[in-house]
Amino acid sequence: MMRPSSFPVACEHVRRRVGSPTQLVRVDRAELTEGPGAGSPVLIVRNPEGISFEVLLDRAMDIGWADALNMPLAWSAQRGRVASTRYDAAGANWTRTFGGGLITTCGLASTGMPSTVDGSEYGLHGRIGHTPAENVTWRFGADDSGPLIEITGDVIEAALGEPTLRLTRTIRAWCDRPVIEMHDVVTNDGFVDAGHMYRHHINLGYPLIDAGSSVSTDAVALARRGGGAADPLHTMRMDVAEQVVDESVTYARSGPTGALTLTAPHRGVAFAIEWTADTFPLLLAWRDPSPGINVLGIEPSTSRDEGRAEARQTGELITLAPGETRTYRTRMSLLPIVAHADPNIDDV
Repeated sequence: MMRPSSFPVACEHVRRRVGSPTQLVRVDRAELTEGPGAGSPVLIVRNPEGISFEVLLDRAMDIGWADALNMPLAWSAQRGRVASTRYDAAGANWTRTFGGGLITTCGLASTGMPSTVDGSEYGLHGRIGHTPAENVTWRFGADDSGPLIEITGDVIEAALGEPTLRLTRTIRAWCDRPVIEMHDVVTNDGFVDAGHMYRHHINLGYPLIDAGSSVSTDAVALARRGGGAADPLHTMRMDVAEQVVDESVTYARSGPTGALTLTAPHRGVAFAIEWTADTFPLLLAWRDPSPGINVLGIEPSTSRDEGRAEARQTGELITLAPGETRTYRTRMSLLPIVAHADPNIDDV
């Protein structure tokens, strides 16, 4: 693991004031030791002025826990973190080891519902989110806007007789403000054409998701999963249901800006999401307000949710030629807004 020895030149004024950059921002590698997550390697990023988060090294460098401005951001499934070694790719068993977290990666060969194509079985949301990363490094860096932590690694989806797809992932988290970015490059490393589907499954929960929260976006709602017209995304209710209800998934076309903002005025924050609309032409909004769940999934995607067989029929299945690459970027920011806390809503 590469460890930084100093701040970049752009942060010289900070370097003069500390003994080590780890005084301000720290990255530690750890391994979980209890429960179904035992054996899972993680990077723990302590970033007090930005977003603090965990990188799940056995799960495609997905982001699990995340917090900023004294507020947890990510939703957690009832089971919590589960080691990738417990993954069962058959059918919809992906749900048994889905822990939530800020970002879960879906792909690389399929996303959405299980399906069978030309004798090959593709389970729910694909294998990549349960595949360990390789060549992981991290360092301090800076761009024109300020200092940041940069974490990189490779995740390879391959099997004998099948195309080889490589995900090269770079996570950037700024050290002076709560902004984090996922920059992904998917490459066909094989010598035959490869079918490709991809999704960033962003999972948001309480206290961001609560009565008084609202969504704004230029994405245009198209339909609901299972059929029927879809209401505009800004009409989604964010309060918790009184009893268990069915989940809903809305399909939307990404707007020209590829942007959505979840505003929580009772918490004095807005959570902004930006994505590359040219490579993520669709947006899926998954909402389950059931008590004990209360999740909002915001999912920039290459396709709808019916799986690889349906995507091939509708033309949503991407074909990557040998050596061809495709780039995806999702950026998330937590922004303070001027608001007054609702005295009727409990603190975390």
